[in-house]
Amino acid sequence: MSQLSVTLQRTAAVLLWLAGSFLFLRWLMVPLLPFLLALGLSAMVEPAVGRVRRLLRVRRSFAAALVTTAALLVFGGGAAAVLVPLALELGQWSERLPEAVAAFPAVWNGFLDRLGDWYAASPAFLRTAMDAVAERLMEAGPSLAGEAGAWLMGAASSLLTALPGAGLFLVTTVLAMYFTSLSYPSILAFLKRQLPERWQGRCRAAAVCFRSTMFKWLRSEALLLLTTAAILLAGFLWMGVDYALLAAVFTALVDALPVLGTGTVLIPWAAGCFLLGDTGRGLGLLALYGTGLLVRSLLEPRLLAGQVGLPPITALLAMYLGFHFFGVGGMILLPVLLLLVKQMQDAGVVHIWR
Repeated sequence: MSQLSVTLQRTAAVLLWLAGSFLFLRWLMVPLLPFLLALGLSAMVEPAVGRVRRLLRVRRSFAAALVTTAALLVFGGGAAAVLVPLALELGQWSERLPEAVAAFPAVWNGFLDRLGDWYAASPAFLRTAMDAVAERLMEAGPSLAGEAGAWLMGAASSLLTALPGAGLFLVTTVLAMYFTSLSYPSILAFLKRQLPERWQGRCRAAAVCFRSTMFKWLRSEALLLLTTAAILLAGFLWMGVDYALLAAVFTALVDALPVLGTGTVLIPWAAGCFLLGDTGRGLGLLALYGTGLLVRSLLEPRLLAGQVGLPPITALLAMYLGFHFFGVGGMILLPVLLLLVKQMQDAGVVHIWR
């Protein structure tokens, strides 16, 4: 077989994989997500199911139900400890949001007054450029405030509206995990029979790589997320920030996105505090940003994320394409999938690039 034929076959295979992945992510990922999560969680608890069967000498159905219930209680208890106070703060925040929107013009005028004082004290060579900026701010300020308020109120309303759907998703995932764990060996055997024999070895190696990579990534990201959220919550409580838990969780989630970090939230927040005359809080936010950045830079290499991560430009490209094609969820999903493909390439499971 000529080199041209080999190249064409590989190109066709890559294009087919890309087309299949796009179709799956675009139309099948969301409907099947509870069942995919159940399959992944069942794979994680399968070693514990085997150990319980050997220790207690019981049937698989009892061992699977026992281990699944214990895992759900542990994860559910930890999630409830965070989500219940978070939901309470979110409800209080949504109730006060119209009041905050109504008070925004006064805050905006105070910001403009502070900006005018700073402008008056600035050197003359800066004033020409600042004149155009100040004029645009004066023109766009009221409409910007209205649009921001409408967006915030719409986001809060959409979040509250999505709660029933989230509950259905959670119940479906829990039930699917029970059923999947009960029949896990049969499900794997069924999936194996659907593959050609020459693919089974490679798919088995890919599954091992997938399990190892995803477990390491999820563990490292969870520890980094919890550490960042704890540092932010302690700092916000010390500074007396309203809705400290809500602010800490939101900032930590932004930090978990590829390329972005806590500075995306804390630095503009600190700049606004300085312009509004709240110098103490602005300094506190900058100190909190520096502390979080230092802790993350120390923890990240130890938790593997810095060792197996994607190059920054690749992560940025994956995040942008994920957002462009799949929305906010794609910003997280596509970089993770690209990371998985990179690990499989490094392990020799696939050969997509040189």
